[in-house]
Amino acid sequence: MKTAGIIAEYNPFHKGHEYQIRYTKEKLKADYVIVAMSGDYVQRGTPALISKHARAEMALQCGADLVLEMPVSVSTASAEAFAMGGVSLLDGLGVVDMLCFGSESGEISALKELAEILVEEPEEYKKLLKSFLSEGLTFPDARSQALTEYFKNPRNFNGDDFDGVLTPLLNEVTQILNTPNNILGIEYCKALLRLNSKIRPVTIRREGMGYHESALPARDRDTEALSQTLQSPTDFFASATAIRNLILQDSPDPDSLASQIPEQAFSVFQKAVNSGEFLTESSLDSILSYCLMKENGKSLSSYMDVSEDLARRIINQQNLLLSFSQSVSVLKTRELTQTRIQRALLHIILNIHTAPTQTPFARVLGFRRESSELLSQIKQHSRIPLITKLADAQNLLASEGNQILSETVFSSNLYEKLLCLKTGRKFCHESQKQLIIL
Repeated sequence: MKTAGIIAEYNPFHKGHEYQIRYTKEKLKADYVIVAMSGDYVQRGTPALISKHARAEMALQCGADLVLEMPVSVSTASAEAFAMGGVSLLDGLGVVDMLCFGSESGEISALKELAEILVEEPEEYKKLLKSFLSEGLTFPDARSQALTEYFKNPRNFNGDDFDGVLTPLLNEVTQILNTPNNILGIEYCKALLRLNSKIRPVTIRREGMGYHESALPARDRDTEALSQTLQSPTDFFASATAIRNLILQDSPDPDSLASQIPEQAFSVFQKAVNSGEFLTESSLDSILSYCLMKENGKSLSSYMDVSEDLARRIINQQNLLLSFSQSVSVLKTRELTQTRIQRALLHIILNIHTAPTQTPFARVLGFRRESSELLSQIKQHSRIPLITKLADAQNLLASEGNQILSETVFSSNLYEKLLCLKTGRKFCHESQKQLIIL
């Protein structure tokens, strides 16, 4: 049995994600695909567009065999903690052979080479990083500059074939570290190294629109037909950002939406959109104001991603902070990225102080009946508890695991409450929600 793992947000699930699952099964010959998915909140520090159960169902409809939820403190963490949380979850199952992820590079060797440097942290690299941070660069920029300078010096490589092997990588460093999927791919490789995992990393080139591109690609019959094959993914694949932006329009074009969501999953997506069952960061506006009113500088700095400097800025600018998005704009500085601030504000709202070094359980959101052999293998080989019912969790988990799960349940209940306030439907507690079984 050959099993592949995918770590994803599916915010929302689209044709590029379907392509990855198909590629993993058809080209990489995986018998099963397990998805470790973000829950109701995502790494950019906002609510997921649609609920985790809807996104899990979309993934299962398009070929995933098992969807597991990453804890909220992991799914809203920095790239390093997000990657470690997802990789440790998959590694803990004891059945995953390879981790498949998309990257702009499409070359696993370069990502692994950079990951090894970042894990080993040679003294010369650490000096360079400290120097660039002292100049006021953000951590991602400082790391990129430090790696570039490190690779420029042949003395750092103990007689390796610098010209033949490392010079091409040097030419790629800046480009690799300026693209979001490459950065996450490096973090996946770092996590595998740190865990001494037997899981093999595999990357496929991310095609189509860039991660942050906000407009839909042009449509025509030729590109649409090509996107249905595994021969060559095309520019027809929209980014998740572009799809989210389309939904927020006053009258989103249903044909444009249908063109970007896989046919098997579109009914789930359409139902959520048509019924208003989706959230954006604006849903957090009034909650944020309330939460900030209760805090002081010392208490704020206890939350994950809230530095002492950011805590002071929040206190000093509090009278100017009106909405979630506007607050991010007011608080942003050269050293603090927009995403970092969004995560920090979300952690204040959700009362999240730390992320686990490793994910201590695997919570099932849904699975395919035909994949029962996979579940059987996990039960035999998993080193972490498999949670299918919340009622069973307390007896299966240690105190840390119960705390992490409680944070996630609270956060999902808040997401559900916000949906109910928006749509007027009846509240359904997290413990009453059923597994998605296809």
